[in-house]
Amino acid sequence: MLRLLNVPAMVRHLMLRRGSKSVHDPENDLELALYATLFGNNFLHFGYFKNPPADAQTMSMADMKKAMDDYADLLVARVARGEKAIELGCGMGGLLARLDAAGVDVCGVTPDKSQMAHIGKNWPHIALDNCKMEDLPKKQEKFDVAINSESFQYVDLARGIKKIDQLLKPDGRWLMSDYFRFNKDAHNGSGHILADFEAALAAGGFEIAERVDITENVLPTLRYAHFLAANLALPVAGFMTNKFFRRHAFFEYLFAHDVKGGLKKIRLKTIDAEIFRREKAYLLLSIVRRKK
Repeated sequence: MLRLLNVPAMVRHLMLRRGSKSVHDPENDLELALYATLFGNNFLHFGYFKNPPADAQTMSMADMKKAMDDYADLLVARVARGEKAIELGCGMGGLLARLDAAGVDVCGVTPDKSQMAHIGKNWPHIALDNCKMEDLPKKQEKFDVAINSESFQYVDLARGIKKIDQLLKPDGRWLMSDYFRFNKDAHNGSGHILADFEAALAAGGFEIAERVDITENVLPTLRYAHFLAANLALPVAGFMTNKFFRRHAFFEYLFAHDVKGGLKKIRLKTIDAEIFRREKAYLLLSIVRRKK
């Protein structure tokens, strides 16, 4: 209570906290630490279940890790040893490392300084550009393969396709694994609208050479996340909230109504597998320049 009334000290603390946010420490990134601890494979994607389990309750963290490794296999299998490849939005570098181990001459692009530091520490020989895909400076070298793994959904269609055109050799190909919305009214607005993407490809002189719908193979990830949220995260949050307010009557008086109301309003539609299936498709695509 005394700290609450000490306004000068509170202001100093807030100013120091604000100042610390402007200096990002890549070695102290909590998200990277969480993923590294949970999975230990440097991947940040949905995963791919070759044989999708019927029940989320039977799944484990080991199943998730295997699915994430199998997802990488889909992309690595489509790049030949000795080819020159660039991954646009390379995350924590898991796919870069797999491609490198397979004999691919690979480099990466990420705007995230934490990811840059993580990759540089673990695979210092892999070249990186620290920028957004669409802001990547023009390169003299051209690539056999450009790869987007759950990263193109964040990129403007016209600018992104133009950048791909600049990066690829005349006979190069663009590998993409990502989800697309069927229309603009989806519960979760992430992902390009599929019809818009296909139209932009055609306008940019590209066509889809290979199209594999892997929606059913990624849905177990959503089912598992929904199961954990509904049966673990929310109940624990409710328990901890009630326990805290029971011990702190003052804060209960000030905040309990809003906090408990906020917990009740949490909806899990964005990680509902059946809603995803109705509104989106997860596609593995190989895209080439349209033959004239």
